[in-house]
Amino acid sequence: MLSETTTTLYNVQAVLLSMFNSETILIGHSLDSDFKALKLIHDVVVDTSVLYPHKMGPPKKRALKTLCIENLKRIIQENDAGHDSAEDSVVCIQLIKHYLRNRIL
Repeated sequence: MLSETTTTLYNVQAVLLSMFNSETILIGHSLDSDFKALKLIHDVVVDTSVLYPHKMGPPKKRALKTLCIENLKRIIQENDAGHDSAEDSVVCIQLIKHYLRNRIL
């Protein structure tokens, strides 16, 4: 399947860079993995894996699914097809709002 693709890493980078600039706030969970795979660096990031650190510290990270259950009292990622990136994105925003409402920065 992937052997037939014509999209290159450069193509993906170009599309992403056309969607945001250096001032855009990128929000997600464990974004370091995504940035590493995409070979991108971005300074303005809100990462839920950093806001809600693992008790044992880095490099361990708490799963987004666990954070959602513990903080939002909601179950996600129950789809047999795997992760739903739209659902994960919405949950990240909700977790950030929850964090800001319940913690003193």
